[in-house]
Amino acid sequence: MAGGMQLPGTGGGTYGRRPVDFTLNLVPFIDLLSCCIAFLLITAVWTQLSRIDVQQKGQGQAGEKTEETPPELKLVVVVDDSGYRLSAGGDLVPIPKKNGLYDLAELGKKLGDVKREHQDKNDITIASDDNVKYDFIVQTMDTALTAGFHDVSLVDVGAAAL
Repeated sequence: MAGGMQLPGTGGGTYGRRPVDFTLNLVPFIDLLSCCIAFLLITAVWTQLSRIDVQQKGQGQAGEKTEETPPELKLVVVVDDSGYRLSAGGDLVPIPKKNGLYDLAELGKKLGDVKREHQDKNDITIASDDNVKYDFIVQTMDTALTAGFHDVSLVDVGAAAL
């Protein structure tokens, strides 16, 4: 060989041309696609989660009140270790736990009674203690939604101002 150059007739093709057939290794590309497909299938489950709309009512949202309208009923459900405490316009009704579990049926009944008395009332505030599990808070929110209170706010017990 002269300087690494291929001569005609030495197996490198005719007159120094490169061969046009080339083998492409597709195994890494197929591995990448299979990983992407598996990732997309696994993450597709997360798009089906339900959501609960919650707004925070605090000092930033002051309502306009006139002297002619009666004071608005403030409905607060406090969730703590002892159970529920329902405050409807100043009356504090305790709903203790039954057998160590939160009494959702009694809470639903009391909220239903309040809803029947105040049919135009749609908002409720749920105040939770720091050591209450999130699952119990969500169950409380579901009970409030079932009772007909569609505007659910979530605050800390200190912000409830009871």
